[in-house]
Amino acid sequence: MLVRSWYNFPAMAKLAEALALTFLPSTCAICSGALAWSGSRAGICPGCWGRVARHTGPLCPVCGSPDVAAAEPCLACRTAPPPWRAAASVGPYEGALRDLVLLFKTRGRDELAAPIAAMMADAFRRAGWKRPTSVVAVPMTWLRRLRRGYDQAELLGRAVARELELPFVRAMRRRGRGAQVGRSRSERLRLPAATFAVRRPVAGAALLIDDVFTTGATAASCARALLGSGANQVDVLTFARTPQPGRIP
Repeated sequence: MLVRSWYNFPAMAKLAEALALTFLPSTCAICSGALAWSGSRAGICPGCWGRVARHTGPLCPVCGSPDVAAAEPCLACRTAPPPWRAAASVGPYEGALRDLVLLFKTRGRDELAAPIAAMMADAFRRAGWKRPTSVVAVPMTWLRRLRRGYDQAELLGRAVARELELPFVRAMRRRGRGAQVGRSRSERLRLPAATFAVRRPVAGAALLIDDVFTTGATAASCARALLGSGANQVDVLTFARTPQPGRIP
């Protein structure tokens, strides 16, 4: 004799949707449109997630610049190779991607770390890099971390490590004030090497995580510190990459 379940799945689904609409954000944090029950993540609607631009054309295999005509090192990387082996990002710092970065960094939306990290892990797989030994993140000063309540690069690093099933190592610390936001390109490039120090040496290959790649000065300083303390290779993975006017392919 068959026993009918007391569960009414369509009714339960409607109840769950009603509860979600009542207690969770009802509008998208980017476009202010209604949040769909299906496909919305971290308060962002499916349409805005779909509008995140991704790098699809040729990229410099060393610095990840899209301003190249073929997938070969750009002139800057051939002339003055950076200390890391390769760099890549999800897409350009514009549109919906830029909105996500600003929400994540300045509006306290730390729940965005997981979906952003999933896209970064996809970019890592598309790059075809060998699996690193560990994942590390560009550190924030303790004062900025205290003011913001979290370190966005560390949140991304831990989430990317989970996506790739790799260990995360809180390997670095940042000295001084060292904020790069608002600085000119020349000021960023003069970032002292001593700004970053290794608190826990990392052996083997390290995957360095940050939210935005601008001039590469921060990544270069971190890569040198890691290489000088035991790592034999550093790759750089970021969510966004800012345009670099005047870059010669």
